[in-house]
Amino acid sequence: MKIPPYWARARYEEKDRNGERHVFVAFGWSFASLNEAREEALVRAKRIFEYWTGGAERLDRYAYHDRPIREEILREISDDGGKIIALITRNRYGAEVLNCSQVLFVDVDFPKARRPGFFESFMDLFRKRKQNVGESEEVRQTIAAVSAWARENPDHSFRLYRTKEGLRLLFTGKLYEPGSEETQRILKELKSDPLYVMLTQKQECFRARLTSKPWRCGSPKPPVSFPWEDDAKEREFRTWESLYKKKDAEFRVCDLVEAFGGRPQNSLVRTVMEIHDRATRVKEKAPLA
Repeated sequence: MKIPPYWARARYEEKDRNGERHVFVAFGWSFASLNEAREEALVRAKRIFEYWTGGAERLDRYAYHDRPIREEILREISDDGGKIIALITRNRYGAEVLNCSQVLFVDVDFPKARRPGFFESFMDLFRKRKQNVGESEEVRQTIAAVSAWARENPDHSFRLYRTKEGLRLLFTGKLYEPGSEETQRILKELKSDPLYVMLTQKQECFRARLTSKPWRCGSPKPPVSFPWEDDAKEREFRTWESLYKKKDAEFRVCDLVEAFGGRPQNSLVRTVMEIHDRATRVKEKAPLA
């Protein structure tokens, strides 16, 4: 998993050839130490200055999918031998995320509903009497497609969850490698988001959101981003975090739809499944967010 534990922000200030002063800010990361992260951040900030002032031929840019994941690590999950198998982090908009090195998660979005015409809207008044509240043709078709895939692939066991705007599959039969041909085939056959498919390869992990998106639970977005510029900024974030947790407690992320195959035999899968189901409040009665 490409999730460095150390991140730093650095400023580089210097005058250009014309005497005009410029300030650039960059982030640096390290798997070894905070000092190394600070040094990397300063090097990157200076590199940006040199590019914009004409001192470098090109800027060594990092595409989103090639950068390590810049998130605060909240918890490490290890196996019996002490090897880290999963991390819980906080993403850029404040939600907690479960990152797994070998436990496969697949998110499948519901297709956007086409805006109905007058006749279709009129007929919907009668259809809704036969449907569950909130259920749509797009939802039913997506669930049916996953169920059909399960019948065609009986050697794959998984738990199927419903999220606010889609489905989530947690594969329970065995462990998977993010970059393997088998994993990439499964993701594409289930029509997982193309960006997520690419990120599993580049960042060597699977991800699943555990808590609400702020705008869905009535919380504002975080006022500042990680890593904090100073202690005052971190205190500002922690104040937001406290409010967010209170709002999030009124919602859940997943609802279990069905389990395909038997219970997981692998201890790592069981551990991740239990953490996921507890954090997403699968068994509670609350709105999805």
